[in-house]
Amino acid sequence: MNEYKNLIINFVKEHQKGLKIALLVFLVGGMIFKGLMQIPQINASKAEVAKLTNQIEYEQERQKEIEELKGKVNTDEYIEKMASEKLGLIKSNAKVFVDVSGEQQ
Repeated sequence: MNEYKNLIINFVKEHQKGLKIALLVFLVGGMIFKGLMQIPQINASKAEVAKLTNQIEYEQERQKEIEELKGKVNTDEYIEKMASEKLGLIKSNAKVFVDVSGEQQ
């Protein structure tokens, strides 16, 4: 048993520099391999970020539109317009013009 132990110790002593270089190459190679394996995941994450950024921009535009509409909703002009368009209601003193020409617009 001592013979094998001595052989291993002598081998390590003789090839210590080479073993250190081999270990370093192995570690660097492993890190490069791991990095290359993560490229698809990184690309997928970038695509997800772009999608979410577009969604945020869309929602911000919608929020602006809602805020603008919110300001208009409580005005008498808007209420009259919606009553006329959606419900067909008119003011009691309004003049109504009927197109009798028969032409469709």
